[in-house]
This record gives sequence, structure tokens and C-alpha cells, in this order.
Amino acid sequence: MASTTSPEIRALPDRNSQLVPLEQYLAENPDVDRGRILRQIADSIETYHNVDHMIHGAIKMANVVVDEHGNAHLMKSTANVPITSLPSTPATPQERLPMTTATDIYALAWLTFHVFTDINPQDLASNPKIMNMIASGVKPNRPGPNTLPTQRGLNDSIWAVLLQCWVISPVARPSITAFLRSFDVPAPALAPKDVQG
Repeated sequence: MASTTSPEIRALPDRNSQLVPLEQYLAENPDVDRGRILRQIADSIETYHNVDHMIHGAIKMANVVVDEHGNAHLMKSTANVPITSLPSTPATPQERLPMTTATDIYALAWLTFHVFTDINPQDLASNPKIMNMIASGVKPNRPGPNTLPTQRGLNDSIWAVLLQCWVISPVARPSITAFLRSFDVPAPALAPKDVQG
């Protein structure tokens, strides 16, 4: 399958670019189009998976920078490995499977959640009770219709794909191409009464 990634998104910024960590960029630009930033990150992952046949292995906010033009770049990772196996289901709950594209998809879903909600998944993971719930398949509650994440673009299509990405069985998670399609569904316009003032 041909990649839909454009060269300016795939290419890492040159040395003269002014790069800002994504977390800082979002704090300084709270009204930025977060869906566009996430699409750029997902485009990079699509190239990793479908063109380079690689697993990124470290998809998280700390590994994304934004250039002076507002374009997001997923930095290379020392955890990159070639795709050598397809996602599979663990034989036991304790079995650790090798990294696959499904590993990246799971991490991308948490990054997406972080970008839209400002809730750091690492903060959730540091709480043993919450971590046990996540490991048993419990998923986060969806933010309501009049909340900031929804106003930022977290729509039905994106939420549905996040739920698929968080499925415990890696084989049931969507491909990066399916993930990207969820961003193609336009969010419904909010009526003035639906926007918090």
C-alpha cells in the first residue's frame, strides 16, 4: 500500500529549525488544531509501518517536537525495530509479546488521549490501582460533549478508534491506516449554546 505521507511531514526538521517540545507547544498555543498535529504524527507512523517496515517503539509526547511552522515531527527512537511478526494474542496474561505495529497503535492512542485531554498517561500508569484496571481492559471515560477535549476535536470517529486501539488483544487493534481514517470524518459544528463561554 502506498503511503499518503507528504515529504514535508515525514522529513525531520533541519538543524536550523526552531523546535519546541510538543507539550510546551500545546501549553503556549492552547487553541492550535490538535487534530492536525495528531494527523501529522500518525502520518509519520504510517511511513514507519507501511514504507520503512519498522516499529517506532517509543510513541509518546516527549518524542514529538513542533517546528516554527507548527508542524509536528515524531523524533527517531532507539527502540526502532524491524517488523518481524504480526500482532498476536498472548497465551497467558503474564506473557510479554514482542513489539509489533499494534504496540505502536496502542501508544499512539494514549498520545492522542494526552493531546486532546491534557491528561498524561504516565500519571495514570503511576497509580497501581488505575494501572491494574487498564491492564484488565478498563478504558478511560469519554469526555462529555461540552468539554474542552470535544471542542478541540475529539469526535465520535476518533473516540471509536481509540477504544479499538486500547483493546487488550493486539490482533484486534486497527492498522495505522484505519487510525488515520478516523481523522477524515469531520467533527460536527457545535451550536453556540454547546460551546462553553
